[in-house]
Amino acid sequence: MLAPTSVVKITHERREMLDKVNVTKKVTSTMDLKISDGEVDDILKKLKIETQQPKATTPIKIGDKNYDIELSKIPYLASFADFEGKAKPELQELVHGPITHFDVALKGVESGFRQCFRSLPPDLAEHHALAETYQFLCVDVLDGQSLDQIIVALKSGKDDYELEYKRYQTIKGNKSKARDAAFKLLYLILCGEFKDEAKGAVKVYNAVMYVVSHANTFKWRTRKVVRAAYEERFVVSAKQEAALDKWEKTDADKLAVEDKGDVTTEEEDSPYFSDDDCY
Repeated sequence: MLAPTSVVKITHERREMLDKVNVTKKVTSTMDLKISDGEVDDILKKLKIETQQPKATTPIKIGDKNYDIELSKIPYLASFADFEGKAKPELQELVHGPITHFDVALKGVESGFRQCFRSLPPDLAEHHALAETYQFLCVDVLDGQSLDQIIVALKSGKDDYELEYKRYQTIKGNKSKARDAAFKLLYLILCGEFKDEAKGAVKVYNAVMYVVSHANTFKWRTRKVVRAAYEERFVVSAKQEAALDKWEKTDADKLAVEDKGDVTTEEEDSPYFSDDDCY
């Protein structure tokens, strides 16, 4: 059975997308389109598939391992490839020496910086080395974000609730965004500079406390390393240490369960509305 046809109000963005497949050529100036919701969705799905272009990757050997990398995401390697190509026109293969934690760094660039916590042991020295690799590769980990913006992103992982049709619906938090922000916080602590170190320390402490106290969003490896980085860089008062200790988890079995459940899922990546009653 065909879906009932309804008049759908076309937003400017959706209209532009439909224009690409010649759907709205004869739409009136009111921008009303007589088309079913299902037909619109089918068209947009088709458009999404047809407009996806294969990413341009470059084969390169780093250390003893071969990669196909989108060099535009890693400025140093893009410059290296450009230089090698001009200096050695006859070059058949790009080869670079070993780069510390390159596998982890690449995974962070391609799949989100949260992957770095999953790929390294919760050892601060290892994360220092990774941060140095990102600096060497000229990767803009912070992407221009300030500490305040990172803190906002940290809190985006929290679920929210909305009253609709006399029922509370859960709006799932964006855990991917929050976990990526946790790595940016770590990177800022390890490599960043603050105009006012004292004021910066207070803000960073509050951000670290948020990470440490939200175990449902930030797994134990993240919590441990972020706290260790804070304690290494800043002077920690007895009161602050006691507050952080309050959230410390040391049960090996429970930490193992956290590790087992710390995987990328559609739930992590895609915020959505839940119809479950909350109250």
